[in-house]
Amino acid sequence: MTIQTRETERLQALARYDMLDTPRERDFDEIAELAARICDTPIAVVNLIAEYRQFFKAEVGLGVRETPLDSSFCAKAILEDDFLLVPDATKDPRFNCNPLVTGESGLRFYAGALLKTQDGHAIGTVCVLDYQPRELTALQQETLQVLARQVMRQLELRKALKDRDDAQRRQAVLNAEIAHRMKNTLAMVQAIAAQTLKGVNERDAVEAFSQRIMAMGAAHDQLLQQDWASASLRRVVRPMLELHGDGGRIVATGPDLELGPKATVSISLLLHELATNATKYGALSRPSGKVDLSWTVEDGGDGPVLRMIWKETGGPIVSEPSRRSFGSRLIRMGLIGQGGVDKQWLPTGLVARFEAAMADVQRR
Repeated sequence: MTIQTRETERLQALARYDMLDTPRERDFDEIAELAARICDTPIAVVNLIAEYRQFFKAEVGLGVRETPLDSSFCAKAILEDDFLLVPDATKDPRFNCNPLVTGESGLRFYAGALLKTQDGHAIGTVCVLDYQPRELTALQQETLQVLARQVMRQLELRKALKDRDDAQRRQAVLNAEIAHRMKNTLAMVQAIAAQTLKGVNERDAVEAFSQRIMAMGAAHDQLLQQDWASASLRRVVRPMLELHGDGGRIVATGPDLELGPKATVSISLLLHELATNATKYGALSRPSGKVDLSWTVEDGGDGPVLRMIWKETGGPIVSEPSRRSFGSRLIRMGLIGQGGVDKQWLPTGLVARFEAAMADVQRR
């Protein structure tokens, strides 16, 4: 395939998202703001690379919505596999003659994580820039890549909704709904980032951050299949079994139920944290360990109640942690983010019980 053919296909992929020259949106602005804060840079951008220009869907520290492509750092970044880091542009032959480097602005540092489509086309970046040479920690680099994946998830969700229904009235309703959902999601992303990255430099923090984002992504994938209205409980449980089950070591039993959007996200995060803890410290940390996950719907007096039990056996002797981590707080939020949790650290392993009214579990 020639360079021109690849570029033509890349531009066609970009056009399918129909995002060029669209107004600013808070969902994307917050991603740029978060990138600037985490990387401690004066400039951060969510941009899309068109044929002769780069369009800034969101920016911090620039004050413009687009610039020509000739002097763009990101035009070089999209030629990389996933990430471009330029500690000092004056020492990089690709950029030392760039007018943005030699001119009055005097840019020196660039780091960009690619926005890549599902078929591998690089359509833009989430990037940060500085007027001084510098480096990024591994944690900061990984965070930029996580934020780039979040941008692509938003673009894919919006594209999927647009493709699903061409009727203008229905499209307007769905777009308003997706904007609302994604705004709430980004707020949760920021909370997780703040808790996970605050004062932490270990690689474990990067992994925890990425895995939690993936758990939310899995929940959104399930909601997307039902127009963001509901999701199947069994389909929510399945990714946890595939990720941590290790040949049937997590056994799940219970009726299939329809979950509302809030319960879908809460239960996905809840099960992810339980399974992660079991893998690190509990039953799944030993070959003989197993987990029995079960749920029932019972009469609660004021209406049906969903009761779920997570029971670990065959692992090491466990005790209640002395420190409450962010993961433990996610677990304490329960099935719908409002509690209803009882945990017991028994000699045989952790037993956690959760309950919530079905009316709240299925609320749309």
